[in-house]
Amino acid sequence: MKKVGIGVAALLVIVIAGLAYVWSSLDSIVKDAIQTYGSQATKTEVSVADVKIKLGSGEGAISGLNVGNPKGFTDPNIFQLGLISTKIDTSTVTKNPVVIDELIIRDPAVFYEISKAGVSNVDVLKKNLGAGSSSGKESKASEESSGEQVKVIIRKLVVEGGKAKVLIAALGGKEQIVTLPAIRLTDVGKKSGGVTALEVAQILSNAMLKNVKGSVARIGVNQYLGKSAESFTKGALDKAGGGANNLGGALKGLLGN
Repeated sequence: MKKVGIGVAALLVIVIAGLAYVWSSLDSIVKDAIQTYGSQATKTEVSVADVKIKLGSGEGAISGLNVGNPKGFTDPNIFQLGLISTKIDTSTVTKNPVVIDELIIRDPAVFYEISKAGVSNVDVLKKNLGAGSSSGKESKASEESSGEQVKVIIRKLVVEGGKAKVLIAALGGKEQIVTLPAIRLTDVGKKSGGVTALEVAQILSNAMLKNVKGSVARIGVNQYLGKSAESFTKGALDKAGGGANNLGGALKGLLGN
């Protein structure tokens, strides 16, 4: 009986040590998850500077979350998400799905660019997200190897105070700044019984891309899509040349030549 008691005590020590490790390393676990699933969704590098999670209150803060630009564009990032604050329903942390009461992203910076080939980084990233949603085999294999995937329901997701820097190669790299309207989503994942981390990354990215595209369209960027910067330069030169020829002809007529 004494040996059994010692065995149970040893088991409890191991369990407590394991729980202590998880709690102490929770910040790094969340950070790694954001970087891993974010990169999978966007097909670009996603990095996080710092994560702070308080399990007692369910509050969390994420800073320095950057989403890398697709290849072929000048700025290193397409999104810099500023400060992200979150509040988790602590009664659901041992359940699946976990309920997040709110996820607030404040003052994100977006870098919208149209390359010399007439392609926007937003369209490339959107294509990447579409490709990511078809990687069902990888998700299924990951689920089988690591057990049931943890899912979440987000009651309120808000992105506010955002601005976009617009850079168009055909305009010689002149920058314009566009203020972005707020994004407000509710009950994300509720109908489907929760969404995975990868799906959250895709939903958030798609919402931001749609927001950016609608906002920059109002300043006339769509006319530069699908056309090379060289074609605009040639068109401008031809127009200027035509004007000069017309002026020359008018002068000849006035001089009687």
